[in-house]
Amino acid sequence: MIYSLIAAIVVVFCLAFLLLREHRISLSIREKREQEQAEIVEARTLISVQKEEIRRVTEESVQRQSALEQLRSEKENLEHEGYRWQIECQHLQRALEEAKQKNQDQAKELQLQFKEIATQIVEERSKTLGVRNEETLRPLREDIERLGKRVEETYSAESRERILLQSTIRELMQQSGTLSTETNALIKALKGDSKVQGDWGEMILENILQSSGLRRGEEYMVQETLRDEQGDVLHPAGERSALRPDVIVRYPNGGAMVIDSKVSLTAYSRYIAAEDDEERKHFAQEHLDSVRKHIAELSAKRYPEFITGAPDFVVLFIPNDPAYSLALTQDPALWETAYKKGVVLINGTNLIAVLRMAQDMWQRDRQIKNVEEIVRRASTMYDKFCTYAATLVETEDKMVKATESLRKARGQLSEGRGNFIHQMEQLRELGVKNTKNIPTSILPPTE
Repeated sequence: MIYSLIAAIVVVFCLAFLLLREHRISLSIREKREQEQAEIVEARTLISVQKEEIRRVTEESVQRQSALEQLRSEKENLEHEGYRWQIECQHLQRALEEAKQKNQDQAKELQLQFKEIATQIVEERSKTLGVRNEETLRPLREDIERLGKRVEETYSAESRERILLQSTIRELMQQSGTLSTETNALIKALKGDSKVQGDWGEMILENILQSSGLRRGEEYMVQETLRDEQGDVLHPAGERSALRPDVIVRYPNGGAMVIDSKVSLTAYSRYIAAEDDEERKHFAQEHLDSVRKHIAELSAKRYPEFITGAPDFVVLFIPNDPAYSLALTQDPALWETAYKKGVVLINGTNLIAVLRMAQDMWQRDRQIKNVEEIVRRASTMYDKFCTYAATLVETEDKMVKATESLRKARGQLSEGRGNFIHQMEQLRELGVKNTKNIPTSILPPTE
């Protein structure tokens, strides 16, 4: 009985020991399975993270490669643009030098042309005056010569030629009467109406201005009404008529010159038609008094006070050169007297020279402005070229940095012990199923 009890106890202990051992083995297997499952989950998570990292690095690599290609393209474009700007700058520099040289040559040529024109004008005036005198006196000289021949023939054959002489004298009387009538009509047309004389003088002045090369409405103004700062019309002292000079010549520097045409033909025509010295002396004095009156009237208008940039004098233009010379002959101090009153006497020849100098000033001003514009454009191009050069340097720096970043990114993929490609290959060797392969272009070279 005791042995049976002991045997039962032993059996119970053995069963308990076996059950405990089996339980421990079961727990050990379960823990090992759980640990393996945890390791698998961790491995899968690591694979997912590394795949995401590879994708990100690959995308960054592609983006950087694209940026690098774009920067290279921009560099090539900038280099091409810089070369083009450099060539254009060289062309402008040459054009500037040529313009300066051309300006100097034109200045010398203008001086020579001015001297030649002045000499030519004097010669032409002298020739014209000689031709006019010759044309005026030729009919009279021919008539006198013809009359002398006929008188001589009459004396040699008095009885035979008396009728012919009477006819010739009658013809000469008729011609003389006709010439006298036509001369009186011409003188009356010029001296009988002061407005006709004024219009004739203004016409001569306008013709000289047009031939000078100056541009009407820009470089000279005709019959421009003067106004004050409020825009009101200005009037001479004690008069209702507006202040309206015949011509205002403008200069590039802002200056201005007033020219007023004054014609004194009434007394001068009487002086020409006078038959004796006493009459000529009388009418010459009347002509001088008329010129003095014009000087006083023009001085009283005080044009320089109302025209910006005008000097302290105005120009009184006498279109008839002989009338101008007669007045100065009668009073050699007339020019100085007029100048003291702010009036400069001038004839056609001198006016042409003055206007040509004004035209030369305008031409020089346009040439200088052209040169200044060339210099301004060259300066602008130079500044743009400097900006381009700075942009080119900045682009090169960015390309160097992008290349370095790209090199580092590729190094992270394939260089070092823990590079991404090595880790991915290890995962594949551990049994990770993949449907795609790593591009061979980023794989490290095989030894």
